[in-house]
Amino acid sequence: MTDNHSYKIFIKYLLSYIILLLLPITLIAMLVYSFFVSQLEEEVIAGNLNTLDNMRESMDEQLSRIEDTTRQMLIEDNNLYPFRISDQWGYKAWGITRELKRYQRMSPFIHEIWIYFKSDPAVFTSSGVYSLPMISNQIYQFEDWSASSIIADLQESRTASLLSPGYDEKSHERYLRMIQPMFPNQANPYGTIVYLINEKSIHQLMSTYEKAEGSMWIFDQNNQLVTSVAKEGSPSRSAFSKLITENDQSPYQEITLEGTDYYLFLMQSEQSGWKYATLLPIDVVMDKVNHAQNWLTYGIIAILIVGGGIIYVSMRSNYRPIHLLRKESQRLFPQKIKLLNELETVRYTLTSLANQNKDLDNRVKNHSSAVKTQMIFALLKGEIESCTEIAEYDANFVDLTDEALTQVIIIETSEHVYSKKDHTIQKMEQSYPGPHPILGIEHFETGRYVFLLLIQDSLTEDTHAYLDQYHERLYELLGGTVTLGVGTSTLISESPRSYLEAQTAMDYRFIQGVNRVIRYHDIPMNFNHQESYPHSEMDSFQRAVRKAKMDKIQSALSNITDFIRQKQVPLIIARSLCYDIIRSVNNMWTDLGMSKQYSAQYPDIFVLERLETIDEFEKLIRSISQDLTLSFEKQNKETSLKEPASRSLNLITQHIEDHYDQCDFSLQGMSEAFGMALPNLSQLFKEQTGQTPLEYVTELRMKKAQHLLTTTMKPLSSIAEEVGYYNVSSFIRRFKQLNGRTPGEYRNYAGASNYENNETSTAKSKS
Repeated sequence: MTDNHSYKIFIKYLLSYIILLLLPITLIAMLVYSFFVSQLEEEVIAGNLNTLDNMRESMDEQLSRIEDTTRQMLIEDNNLYPFRISDQWGYKAWGITRELKRYQRMSPFIHEIWIYFKSDPAVFTSSGVYSLPMISNQIYQFEDWSASSIIADLQESRTASLLSPGYDEKSHERYLRMIQPMFPNQANPYGTIVYLINEKSIHQLMSTYEKAEGSMWIFDQNNQLVTSVAKEGSPSRSAFSKLITENDQSPYQEITLEGTDYYLFLMQSEQSGWKYATLLPIDVVMDKVNHAQNWLTYGIIAILIVGGGIIYVSMRSNYRPIHLLRKESQRLFPQKIKLLNELETVRYTLTSLANQNKDLDNRVKNHSSAVKTQMIFALLKGEIESCTEIAEYDANFVDLTDEALTQVIIIETSEHVYSKKDHTIQKMEQSYPGPHPILGIEHFETGRYVFLLLIQDSLTEDTHAYLDQYHERLYELLGGTVTLGVGTSTLISESPRSYLEAQTAMDYRFIQGVNRVIRYHDIPMNFNHQESYPHSEMDSFQRAVRKAKMDKIQSALSNITDFIRQKQVPLIIARSLCYDIIRSVNNMWTDLGMSKQYSAQYPDIFVLERLETIDEFEKLIRSISQDLTLSFEKQNKETSLKEPASRSLNLITQHIEDHYDQCDFSLQGMSEAFGMALPNLSQLFKEQTGQTPLEYVTELRMKKAQHLLTTTMKPLSSIAEEVGYYNVSSFIRRFKQLNGRTPGEYRNYAGASNYENNETSTAKSKS
């Protein structure tokens, strides 16, 4: 293929990529713009209608208070009546004025109340008593309400009326005037009530709901303008009033008024009949849309420029290796690549890589399967005691917390199901419906499988239902009889005990039947667990093991054997006893630093499950007793020729402090150096100091590690080696067990504490 042809392909793909980039961007831009405009319109409509509704409610509340005040003054037996009929003018004026003040205080929206009785020569107000000429000429002087009009309205009004806000030259305020004849349904009312409402009070109420971009208007039931809050450039009052009179009363519409387009929002009160309107210039709303549209256009252009540039640069950089790949492929495989073009060369290369990756993946899976099997056996044998050790086998379980539990499930299938062998462990694991990780292996007995659930403590209550569903799914998967024996959920270190319980539950299938879930805790026990377990004998054995007292160990084991023989304990108790004995002995060898030499020689859980007679259990316990005797005698013989003078506790302590941080330091080597059997040395050290040599060594190592973590930035691998650990994982696990934090967390926490202390010290020194 020539270079020109290569560039044609390059340009073709470049243009196609740019078009592919442009199409979704354009589509998204159109959708966003359409959505934005519709959302903005809905928001404007909803917002203004909601504002008007709130305004209506507030004004209705104020008008309702005025109506209540009027109603109270119109009833025949009201508080004004005693004063109105009084012949004493001073008492009458004082009483009526006081009552009007009280009514005015009940509705702060009202500036002043007038009341005029035709039988009296004066007007009573909430601020005083005035003659008709005085109140119309001296107290108030309205531009649109002359003195004669005031007197005429007070004396002759027969229907309620409303005067738009007028300017008062005395107070320099504008007042809305509400005139109410007393008993308006009669031909000749006996008086008149006038309410003066300051326009500022109405404006103050309207300003709470006023839109910054528009204007707000209020009309009475006769379409007479009450008041408005209008911005500069708003339409004239007469033009808008005419529009309201002729309007079809729809709550929202677009109008053109005096050459300007507006959104008109209109709402009428059912209570008072007043109308509330808002005018919002359309161009103000569209400015936001246009602004957003401009930014959207700029964004699209920028994306196209940047995206096109990135596509061009990436294609230039990525296209060159294709040519180089073809040339190199021709050199290595001239017969296979000779007739292939660049794209076919890439395809051939990718196919080859895919085949290699598939082969590598199969190797990794085979290796992972072996690691998983090893981990499951280690759990069932009690060799794993924490989540950290599980994570060392498989990093997928690194998030398990120290509160995690394990639960063992033994699954048994019929010979017919097992003979088909068309299922795998992986499929059986995938069939588990719960969120807990589940791991499985084949049991050494044909047709059986062992599965372990790794359960976070917060999820333990859910396993019951999940196991029932799991049984149903396995039945469908395997196509035949499936029985599940389920142990209780235990700590990770107690996994072998859960296995024994699951085995016991499985044995109970001869009573409960097959093809079901049999849980250990549901088995009716015909024995008392407290009475069937030699608690005191086991406690004596464990104390003797910790103190390395061989005579007491043999005595305790003999008592346990007699207990098993006399009580005829169930198999599960006998197996648990042996498991506890072996665990105690292994812990002793671990504390003495000799687990590698001795722990592996004792039976594991799979051997224990095959013990079925009392004689077999007695034989196992006797062999453990004899083994401990021989081990202690060997220790004593190897050290009997050493110089006994070096048994000084001070020398032992000094030896530990001089060598504890060496990776090859061991308690066995120290006991040989001092000519003592390790159990005897441990007992001597603990009697004098209250802790075992291993505990003292660990304490010194942790203190040095804490010092290095807080004073240096050395990597954890270096610190682990400096305090006596070859394996950094063992160091991290031990550090977290004793300190509650990993070394990294401890370093961060100590660093933050030191920073706060330094800041406090600096502040104190400055003060």
